[in-house]
Amino acid sequence: MMKMLYSAEAIQSRVADLAATLNKQLAGNRQVHVVVTMNGAFMFAADLCRQLSVPQVLHFTGGSYFQGAIKQDIAMSEQTLPSNFNLAPVVVIEDMLDSGTSLRQLRQMLGERGAGPITVVTLFKRVGSSAVADHVAFSLPKELFVIGYGLDMDGRYRELPALYTFENTVMSGEVGRC
Repeated sequence: MMKMLYSAEAIQSRVADLAATLNKQLAGNRQVHVVVTMNGAFMFAADLCRQLSVPQVLHFTGGSYFQGAIKQDIAMSEQTLPSNFNLAPVVVIEDMLDSGTSLRQLRQMLGERGAGPITVVTLFKRVGSSAVADHVAFSLPKELFVIGYGLDMDGRYRELPALYTFENTVMSGEVGRC
């Protein structure tokens, strides 16, 4: 049985708060590059980007976990990013920060490609994660497996407007299992 952790209304309220903060931070920029990292961030990115008042160029790295596993190797498509950002600001939109490995790799790549100031916005950050984001919507316990609002389990449940977990379910750390 699924248990709701964050309602659609709570998520939308935080998205509006984050958008207001980013609009102040990015005011006056002629153009901002928005990099959406993981497939699970697409709903968050869509809702957030529609509320930003600065002109944007969107890039999707298409990142996903191999074999649908948690905490496994991550595949991102570098070809979807410009070869030179010409010092323009970059907003990175993440679905969830766990170890921060993919974010470190992406920050390095963006720096090598001439990104200006990089701002990281994440929907969820795991409690205890050493990964650094400029803006975090919500925190999640390290062991909790979640679905909804873009996050999936084997491709399912992304369409749910709220964030859920399965009662009495925690991540096992094994490939393909929660």
